[in-house]
Amino acid sequence: MRVTLSIPDPVAERFKAAIRPRRRSRVVTRLIIEELTRRDNTLAAACRSANRDKALQREIDDWQSFDDGVQE
Repeated sequence: MRVTLSIPDPVAERFKAAIRPRRRSRVVTRLIIEELTRRDNTLAAACRSANRDKALQREIDDWQSFDDGVQE
């Protein structure tokens, strides 16, 4: 898949100077994977923290036990 990105000129020039043409896609892919992994790990940590929160769990239990009078 091809993706078009806009990169500030100074960054693009440094990138072109530092990374050989045949390595650029591999480098960008690795950096994207690292960022996505970091974000996934951050989200997972937030979920684990929320799952350990006893007050939040009590509030969720209260909401789930709420009967709004709707008959099925």
